[in-house]
Amino acid sequence: MKNAAVKKVKRYLVPLTLTASTIVAAGCQSQDAGTAAKPSDGAPGQTVLNVYSWTVEESMQPFFEAFEKKYPNIKVKYTKMADSNPATANSLLTSGEAIDVIPQASVDDMRIRATSGMYEPLDDYLKKDNLDYKQLFGESINELETVNSKHYALPYSMATYGLYYNKAMFDKAGVPYPTDDWTWDDLRAAALKLTSGSGAAKIYGFLPDYTGQWAFPAIQQLGMNYVYKNGGQESNWDNPAFLNALQYYYDMEMKDKSAWPISEYKALKIDANPHAIFMQGKAAMYIQPSFIVKYSSQESYGFTNFDYGVVNLPKVKKEDDLSNVYYISDFSIPASAPNKEAAWTFLKFYCLEAPEIFAQSKAMTPANLSSMDAAVKEKVGKIIFDYPHFDQPSGMKTFIDNKMKLTPYLTTINTAKAEMMDMVKSEITSCLMGNQTPAETVAKLKKQSDELIKKAGK
Repeated sequence: MKNAAVKKVKRYLVPLTLTASTIVAAGCQSQDAGTAAKPSDGAPGQTVLNVYSWTVEESMQPFFEAFEKKYPNIKVKYTKMADSNPATANSLLTSGEAIDVIPQASVDDMRIRATSGMYEPLDDYLKKDNLDYKQLFGESINELETVNSKHYALPYSMATYGLYYNKAMFDKAGVPYPTDDWTWDDLRAAALKLTSGSGAAKIYGFLPDYTGQWAFPAIQQLGMNYVYKNGGQESNWDNPAFLNALQYYYDMEMKDKSAWPISEYKALKIDANPHAIFMQGKAAMYIQPSFIVKYSSQESYGFTNFDYGVVNLPKVKKEDDLSNVYYISDFSIPASAPNKEAAWTFLKFYCLEAPEIFAQSKAMTPANLSSMDAAVKEKVGKIIFDYPHFDQPSGMKTFIDNKMKLTPYLTTINTAKAEMMDMVKSEITSCLMGNQTPAETVAKLKKQSDELIKKAGK
């Protein structure tokens, strides 16, 4: 069984066009890309808990101190992973190392490992502690995290997206600030008015993350498992929503010239740190989760001290209800973990019992936000958004208090997904480089994806 699980996991490389691991890596980068363990031999009677993560230890330390204070019989031994790439975790999980707790930036990673027998089911622990997964995290997350009627991870963050805007640029151009009633067409019209200059001095109205966010308007319309249809037996790329979404981004780049072109992304290596472009005042609008607010305090991003705010993702149609796209990050216990009870205690603390510590160190919204006490929720929001120049009420409204339809860009169906999404990223990039039309691209996505799905089913 173990050899089969190892073989299956090692075949799995990259889960998504826009991987959550890419996003989280951007939010949790450290100067040290290597693997370092915190010396922590436990005292007599203590359990030494082997916690692995890619987050810089400085950000994890407040958790460890609070956890060890509350649970003095457990001592944390922390090992920083090199990065959040799925291959890094897969290598560790198949290495034979003693690992009690390990994260994944993408639920896709968890689902692959769980079905391969790599992770411990958590349902008995949940039942023992009278914890209701659906009540804690909501229906959408519960569905996403359920694998063959079981749960193999606790989510610690749920990142929804917001449209950030530079108030000074809007004021200068005489353009009203975005609102929750905006449609994607409103964004496009504003971006055109906000674009100015030329050459190296050009300011773009919109800074997109093409390889992932191009599909957001389609995801808002199609919901869970938007990539598939017929129960995962074929791809859904021929749905008109995908062509419309890709055409939208293509036109902003190629016709309007109001969005940072993907060619400059590659030439200037912007995709390694796109947040800095917005923070340095080189684009008027930018779509990202809540954690980028914290970057305004970090010198490496070169924040130029402008006032800015955030609103919900635009609607596809004016009459549509508010909706948003989200991803989650979670922690699991390997099936081979030597200290499973202590590991479960840590998961509960990290994911459920320390929201204020989480907000302070990670600047991300906790995954159990929907079931959180209102007073605690308000404290969490104020911690995340308490930075100069940011419109804190807009952050609270968009990320903390908003009630809306949520759709994960992750899926509960994974047939040929890793191979399919590698191909999608390549084809979308080729399209936005001007090598093929959106219609040609979507047709290729459909044909190649269906071939991959058919091959995977044999």
